[in-house]
Amino acid sequence: MAKKNDKEDSSKSKRARITLECSQEIRKSIRISAAQEDKSMNDFILSIVLQKMEKDKEVVGSANS
Repeated sequence: MAKKNDKEDSSKSKRARITLECSQEIRKSIRISAAQEDKSMNDFILSIVLQKMEKDKEVVGSANS
């Protein structure tokens, strides 16, 4: 039996799954937009969420200045 690489095991164990519910039309639009950016749907959605979080952090930081 082949032993998995420890690095692969640790990276998979640190990931969490999130379920997103949307209409078939929205899913299709997301799939098309992701393909246009040569990204998977997961990477596309994650990049948008991270951008939004970073933008929100900048807004909060400037409000506290």
